Amino acid sequence: MRVAGGDSTSTTVLQACDQSAGDLLRVKNLTVRYCVAGTEFTAVDDVSLAIAPGEIVGLLGESGCGKTTVALSLLGVLPESARVTAGSVLFCRQDLLSLKESQLRRLRGAQISVIYQDSSVLNPVIRVGDQVCEVLRAHATCSLGEARDKVRSVFTSIGLTESERIYQAYPHQLSGGQRQRIAIAQALICSPRLVIADEPTASVDPDTAEEILDYMRRMKEAYGTSFLVISHDPDALAAVADRIIVMYAGQIVEDGPLSELYSQPLHPYTQALLQCSLNRKKSQEAGRREPLPFIPGNSPDPLEVIPGCSFASRCVHRMQICDTHRPETFETSSSRSVRCFKCEAS
Repeated sequence: MRVAGGDSTSTTVLQACDQSAGDLLRVKNLTVRYCVAGTEFTAVDDVSLAIAPGEIVGLLGESGCGKTTVALSLLGVLPESARVTAGSVLFCRQDLLSLKESQLRRLRGAQISVIYQDSSVLNPVIRVGDQVCEVLRAHATCSLGEARDKVRSVFTSIGLTESERIYQAYPHQLSGGQRQRIAIAQALICSPRLVIADEPTASVDPDTAEEILDYMRRMKEAYGTSFLVISHDPDALAAVADRIIVMYAGQIVEDGPLSELYSQPLHPYTQALLQCSLNRKKSQEAGRREPLPFIPGNSPDPLEVIPGCSFASRCVHRMQICDTHRPETFETSSSRSVRCFKCEAS
């Protein structure tokens, strides 16, 4: 089964994917601004990140920190109120921000796909098997019978064992967990090189969540698929990610291998997030019903221009310089970086 041909620019991107020996995705200095009711504000501020072939990267942070805006920028599907004002998004060495919409459509689904946290993206009046089949036939040269066989195979692989019944069902006839698996099947049916998973386990039970994460690991191992997994939950990412990128108020504040970052977090925000997760886990294991742990204070208002560190007002290590200067990203090793004056001074 092969990817359908398209315009010359899209074909060049696909060929570059096959020949590329470096990072699969490299985002450089990405800045995204929104305009709401005539007022502009920055949602993503000078973000740079990279994903290697066959790597699972977790993007961790509270709601509203800019994680989903980064994902929408990569796909070229930002809302009309948003625009990229700076930066580049290199996928197999081709800047996606320079492509036309028709060229991006050739890549979405075939080479880059997305798993949304809300399975309501499914069309309520089309059988779910046909919806997944449509994605495959839009990007691959195959007969209808071949496409249906492929869909049933993927259904079985992700735990939908009654594949024929599921294929013929409408979304309302399936459980929430089954609908989420259908959304995952849509994203994976063309064996894309990069999958962006936005809170893929947020709306399912723990057993289903574990099966979804296990399938991601198997896709990585069997096909070299790369994943960008977006979550506010450190525990969810701990089960699947190779590397963690931590975002706060539109900026990346820490980046490093999961084992190192979770065992020795450097940024005060990362430390606070992981401590909240640890406290919650201890309460659950002890069978206690206690208030959910939280980080005191609030994230900064996006409309507010902060001269110093955006986390300063919530930081237990706050210094005078934090209120007047913005910290730059500081590399603590070849594999780790952090945006914090405390680490730069140590």
